[in-house]
Amino acid sequence: MQSKELFFWLDNIFSKPKENLCIVVPGGGEFAENIRISQKQLNFSDDIAHKMALLAMSQYGNFLTGINKNINIIKNIKRINKNKNSFLWIPDNSSENSIELPKTWDFTSDSIALWIATFLKADKLIMVKSKKIVFNKSNIDAHIKDNDIDKGFKILINKYKGELIFLEKKQYDVLKEMI
Repeated sequence: MQSKELFFWLDNIFSKPKENLCIVVPGGGEFAENIRISQKQLNFSDDIAHKMALLAMSQYGNFLTGINKNINIIKNIKRINKNKNSFLWIPDNSSENSIELPKTWDFTSDSIALWIATFLKADKLIMVKSKKIVFNKSNIDAHIKDNDIDKGFKILINKYKGELIFLEKKQYDVLKEMI
């Protein structure tokens, strides 16, 4: 959220013509982290925390639209057409019912992005992380332990048939060739 690379990512994704459909799934960032802290302090349910975390993703998505005016927003992933463009998915009130995942912290924006990629039968899922991740299914438990990905990712990964790529936040130039 406070990374200088964010501007370059958004420019690469939303300011240039695309050869493919590209959907950005925002994380919850600092907004979601505040929900985690509040849940521990105030002891509200995972169901409520999940609803609030989706709103955190929406908040972060709206923040992104303030940085780049070329962002196209989509709210209902099940209604997307396969045109060649880039979209920012912003969850709304109906998202919690349309995303078929458990409502726990085990399934965060990582798992939501993987679920969406699986649902859309995407050829490629690119995960942008703050550090370099060398991922394969044999080291998934280590990545969960290191908080590189959420626990739900392990449950969903076998359903996804496309290519999975992890990029470090500094690799925004690599994205140009991928989308």
